Amino acid sequence: MKIIKPVIAVLTAVLMLLSVGLPAFAEEEGYGYSSSILTPHLVAEGFSADKAVYNGTAFNLTFKLKNTSSDVDVRNVLIRLSGGEAFAVNGGTDTVYADRIAKGGTASFSKAFVCADNAPAGMNAISASVSYEYFEGEEKFSASEEFTFSVKVNQLETSAPSNNQNLTPQLLISKFSFGGAEVNGGEVFSLSFTVKNNSSSIKVQNVIVKLSGGEAFVVADGTDTVSVDSIGAKGAATITKAFKCQNNIPSGIYPISASISYEYFDGGEKASGSADLVMSIPTAQPDRVSFEGITLADQKVTQGQENDCGFQIINSGQTRLSNCKVVLVDDNNTVIASAYIGNIEAGTQFSSNYTLPVTFNSLGEKQVVLVLEYENEDGEKKSTQTDFQLTVEEEFNPFEDIENGEDDIVTPTASPIKVAVISIAALLGTVAAIIIIVKVVKKKKAGKGSVIDEEI
Repeated sequence: MKIIKPVIAVLTAVLMLLSVGLPAFAEEEGYGYSSSILTPHLVAEGFSADKAVYNGTAFNLTFKLKNTSSDVDVRNVLIRLSGGEAFAVNGGTDTVYADRIAKGGTASFSKAFVCADNAPAGMNAISASVSYEYFEGEEKFSASEEFTFSVKVNQLETSAPSNNQNLTPQLLISKFSFGGAEVNGGEVFSLSFTVKNNSSSIKVQNVIVKLSGGEAFVVADGTDTVSVDSIGAKGAATITKAFKCQNNIPSGIYPISASISYEYFDGGEKASGSADLVMSIPTAQPDRVSFEGITLADQKVTQGQENDCGFQIINSGQTRLSNCKVVLVDDNNTVIASAYIGNIEAGTQFSSNYTLPVTFNSLGEKQVVLVLEYENEDGEKKSTQTDFQLTVEEEFNPFEDIENGEDDIVTPTASPIKVAVISIAALLGTVAAIIIIVKVVKKKKAGKGSVIDEEI
């Protein structure tokens, strides 16, 4: 019995030590480990955009994550964001990172996005995939979470009347100019026109303008196509292009056409449109007419003697000259001759045939103007002229010296050949006369014997 009682006391002490001392020891030696620690989680505490979100606009999304654990920090927090088809990350990567979110703590994150042009109006999702790590004692654990942020996409001009929001946008030319009232043949000019979007709520994009001048005009620089990125609702864009008017077209009004194609989004759906617009340009061919071959230019004429003022009119332009009249005017602006010559077709000439007979009665140098008066193809009265000079002299009188009582008459000197011919002729005449006289004398002697006619 004496042995049993000490053994029982020892066993009792051991049991008390096991039931009381061992848990305290394990807690002390286990570095704070307790089977009562809950697994940490990250939850979204809220999010917001820094501005109202519209198609094509940029914004910043800010959101918060809370560590639900009151005992354990979460580490190595990696967040990957995706906006689907509605939103795209606006620069940089799609990832944000935090080294630690303390137990029971909250961390704030931000990322820049841009709303797609074709994003439908209403709520669109941005998703977040979060991975992180934590420790229980010395053991490392990994976990992940998924979140979705619903961001509202607003329709442009939501305050506009609902019955106008879905009207198809139309493009019109509101005004145009080309540097004057008309364009001359062969001239290069700048065409400027304004394209207006008549929609009050929808902008148009990817606007392509193809220009054509038809038979009258050609593009003078670059290509015939102009592009415009976008034209806002009720907005306008001005387009300028250089053209050249053809040399050979008659005067008139000719078109320049603008074929326009464009795209737009209506209720999140992409659509396309087109327009064929025409601008009318008046053209005029300049008159190209001139005088040539004026026969009296720089000539001397006799006082009181009629002369023909011959000339030619060259119409080298592309227009017809109608009801043409030529007028000769002296230096006192007095009409001294005129004539109606009719029409002169384009590319032809008129040659006079004693059209302007004229007589000058006063002596001296004369400044004379030859004028062509005509009507162009628009019925406008026009004229062109050329100046020239002539000299009027007195009429020559071959008997003037005799009439003035002068006795010395100058005999024109004959040429040596003429003198020789005359001399030979005179000599032959003399010889012939001598021969005739000799024959007459012989006859008389033969008829009277030796009697000599003393008269001979």
